[in-house]
Amino acid sequence: MAKNRVTLTQKLFGYYFAICITTILILSTYSYFTAKNALISRTFDQLNSVKFEKERNIENYFFERMDEVRQISRYENWERIIESPTLFNTGKSDEENFRLFIYSEYKEKIRKHLGANLNYKSIIVHIPGLNLVIPSNDSLSEKDIVFPEQFFPHFKSQFKEIIKVNQASVIEDIYNKKIYLGAPINNNITNINEGVILLEIDMASINSIMFNTNVMNGLGKTGEAYVVGADRIMRTSSRFKSNSINTMPVKTFGVEKAFQNITSTGEYHDYRNKTVLGSFGKIKIPGLNWVILVEIDLEEAMIPIYTLRNSIIILSLIISMLIFGIVYVISKRISMPVLKLKQAADNIAGGNYEIHIENKSKDEIGELSLAFNQMIDKIKEQKREIYEERSMRITSVFDGQEQERQRLARDLHDGLGQRILAVKMQLERAENASPELKQKLMADARMLLSTISKEVVDMSENLMPHVLTEFGLISAIENLCEEVETINGINISFNVNEIPSDCRADVKIYLYRIIQEALNNIVKHAEAKNVDIRFSYKDHWVELIITDDGKGFDVDNIRQGSNGIYNMRDRVEILGGTFNIRSATNKGTTIEVMVSIDQKN
Repeated sequence: MAKNRVTLTQKLFGYYFAICITTILILSTYSYFTAKNALISRTFDQLNSVKFEKERNIENYFFERMDEVRQISRYENWERIIESPTLFNTGKSDEENFRLFIYSEYKEKIRKHLGANLNYKSIIVHIPGLNLVIPSNDSLSEKDIVFPEQFFPHFKSQFKEIIKVNQASVIEDIYNKKIYLGAPINNNITNINEGVILLEIDMASINSIMFNTNVMNGLGKTGEAYVVGADRIMRTSSRFKSNSINTMPVKTFGVEKAFQNITSTGEYHDYRNKTVLGSFGKIKIPGLNWVILVEIDLEEAMIPIYTLRNSIIILSLIISMLIFGIVYVISKRISMPVLKLKQAADNIAGGNYEIHIENKSKDEIGELSLAFNQMIDKIKEQKREIYEERSMRITSVFDGQEQERQRLARDLHDGLGQRILAVKMQLERAENASPELKQKLMADARMLLSTISKEVVDMSENLMPHVLTEFGLISAIENLCEEVETINGINISFNVNEIPSDCRADVKIYLYRIIQEALNNIVKHAEAKNVDIRFSYKDHWVELIITDDGKGFDVDNIRQGSNGIYNMRDRVEILGGTFNIRSATNKGTTIEVMVSIDQKN
C-alpha cells in the first residue's frame, strides 16, 4: 500500500498543473481556431476580390469588343458592297480592285474603330455572294485579304442566329476552340440584315487578363485564376500545366457548382488533386457559357496559421515550464505545514503529547495549526481527567468491594456469629441440664436457628435476589420497592409498560442493581418523600427513568467517594447504553438510562 501512496504535494501539484495546462490548451486551441477561421475568411475575401476583378475585366473586354463589332457592322460602305458584290468578284481584275478597295477602307476607316491595340485575330465578313477574311496584322497588305468561296458548314447556323437576334453577340466555336463576336450588316435601303461580320477574338488577350504569375498579385506562389468552358475544358493557361489552353479537363467541385449558377467559396480538390481554397462563379456574358475560378493551395494559405500554431506550441511549452516550477513551489508551501501536522499526529499516536506546532500564517493552515495545538492541550487535559476518573472508578470498585466485605463481615460477626455462638452455648448447657431445663434450652436453640436461617436468606437476597431469577425483573423491583417503602417510609411509584421475556440475564441483573443503588442513594442522601420509577420498551431499547423530590445536588461538583453514581454509570456503559443524571439543589434528581436488550458485549 505504501508504494501506491500519493502525497498531498503530488496531489496539489497534479491538480494545479492539470488546471493550468487545461487552461493553456483551451486558450491555445481557441486562439488557433479563431485565427484559422479569420485567416480562411480573409483568404476567401481576397479570392473573391481577385475573382471579381478578373471577371469584370473579362466582361469589359468582351463588351468593348462587342461595341467595336457593332460600329464596324454599321460602316456605311457595307451597303454598297451588299448592293453590288458581283462588281468585285466576277473577274480577277475586279477582285483585285475589290481587294484594294477593302484594304483602303480597312486602313482608313475600320481600323479606327478597333482602337490602338488589336484584340482580334481576323475580321470575317459574310455577304450573300461574297466571303472575305481580313487578318489582324499591323503590317497588313491588300494581298493578305482572303476571299474563300464558302466558310465551314458550322458557320451557317451561326450566321443565321446573328441575323435573327439582330444584335451583337458572342459565338463560341467549341469544335474549333475559337471565340467570335458577331453583328448583322443591315441594308439601309431594304432595312434587312443581309450580311454578318465576325471578329475572331485573340485568346491571348483573354489569357493575359487571367494569367499572372507575379507573387504580388494577391495569389501568392500557388494561386491562379482561370476560365473553364461548357465542355469542362480550361480556356486560359494553367500556372502548373503547360499547353493547358483548350486541352486541360477541369471537373472539380467549384466548376460544377459554378455551372449551376452558384457563386460561392469553398475548400475542395482542384484539377491537380490538390486541396485548395477557391472562389468560383459564372461569367455573365450573353452567349458565352464560361465559369471563372480563382484558387490558392490550402497549404500556402495556411502558412501564417501554421506559423502561429508553432508559436503557440513553443509559447505554451515555455509557460508550462514556468507553471511547473511555480506550481511545485506553491504545492510545497501548502503541503509542508500539513506534513508537520501529520508528523505531530504520529508523535501523539506514539504517546508524545509534548508537541507544539509553530505556524504564524493567517490562513486556514495557520488556523488548523492553532486548532491542532488546542487539541493537544485538550487531549492532555482529558488524559489527566480520564486518569483521575479511572482512579476514582477503581477506588470506588475497591471501596465498594471493601464496604460489601465489611458489611458482610459485620453481619456475620454481629448477627449470624453471635446467634450461632448462642446456639452453641444453649446446646452445651442442655447436655447436663434436667429434663425440664433441657427441653426449654432445646426450644430456645431451635428459635435461634430459625433466626439464623432468616438472616442467611436475607444475606443471600442481598447478594442475588432469588425472586429475580425465579419470578423475573418486574417482581424483583416491586419487592425491592415495597421493602424500601416499609423500612424507610418513602412513597415509591413503579410503572412499567413492557419488559420482553427474552431480555438477557445480565441486562436484568444490571437494571435491578441500578435501581437498588439509586434507592440506596435516595435513602441515604436525598431526604426525598416521593420516588417515581418508570420502565418503557420500544424498538429493542429499554428506557429507565428514576425521579425523586429530594434536596438534589450540583451535578458538576460530584464529590469524590460518590461510588453509587459511578457504579450505576459503569454498569450502563458495560451494557453499551447511555447514562444521564440531571439535578439541582432543592429541585430533586432525575436519572435516565437507555440500554439495548440486543446489545452484545
